[in-house]
Amino acid sequence: MKISGFPRAVTDEEVAARLQQKTRYSDAPRSTGTAFKATDVCLEVCDGLYREKGWCLLAFAMGGIPALALTFMALYMAINPSPAILAKGQGELAHWVFGLVSLLPFATFAWASTLLFKDCFNYTRRPIRFNRSDQTIYAFRHDGPGGVTAVQWDKAFLYVERSAKSGFNLAAARVVRCLVLDDKGRVTDSFPIGKRVELASSEEGRLGQEVMKELYADFEFYRRFMEFGPANLPAVDEFLPTEITLRNSLKLQFDGMSDMLNSGNLFLWLVGIVAVIPTFVVGCANYCAQRTCRDPVWPEEVEQACEPASKGAEKLTS
Repeated sequence: MKISGFPRAVTDEEVAARLQQKTRYSDAPRSTGTAFKATDVCLEVCDGLYREKGWCLLAFAMGGIPALALTFMALYMAINPSPAILAKGQGELAHWVFGLVSLLPFATFAWASTLLFKDCFNYTRRPIRFNRSDQTIYAFRHDGPGGVTAVQWDKAFLYVERSAKSGFNLAAARVVRCLVLDDKGRVTDSFPIGKRVELASSEEGRLGQEVMKELYADFEFYRRFMEFGPANLPAVDEFLPTEITLRNSLKLQFDGMSDMLNSGNLFLWLVGIVAVIPTFVVGCANYCAQRTCRDPVWPEEVEQACEPASKGAEKLTS
């Protein structure tokens, strides 16, 4: 969840990328790997960071644990200098030098620990609820008072957040983000919605257009649900599971891999083959991180507001 430290103005880039609630963005609305459940009143979807859980745990394992080992090694050498150093009368110097040296890996460990807590010991997911009954978007942040951000559908500032290329695959991320504005039109809060997609090429290219088409199809599904209800929407392809299992974590990470292997594009096929082992590792990290987390608990007032209007409405879009 991305929260501003203080109110700020909406940027020109955000205005240019804004998604209007009354504008159609796809002729084929489709929920692809973003919905947890749906009724005639409420559509619950994942946030934009749902699939990223596990990466921070891997960063801690690769950087934090070795840094902690180096910290203990330096402290041991500071407390117990070798006989050769003591024979030269440099024991006092060794205490200071190795003691100061231990601060560097300890600082690295402390930084890596902050990454660890982003993935572990919090929540298995931070869902977003679209409630068409009271025309409100609810974003779960944490249990207890102030743990849910609520914004009226017609007042929500929705836009496509475009990030620069980064990471090992030099891909550019795209995700729908909701800005919460105060009475003066300043940004006070924000949260990403649905699936985050990544572009290895420009949006104007064939592959880029296909990726963006999926992003817009997801948003169009949410938009039509809020504007017109579920009656004219296609069935959700498959709901995201909430049970924590290794199978579900691997399935989440390998989502879309079959499309790459069956695309007929040699480059995508090679990328898919190369990515199998790293994806498996990330899936295992996702599972381990999930095991340390607890399920989100919505406040009673939100649960009541999202109650289905009719009995058996859970099946309307499944």
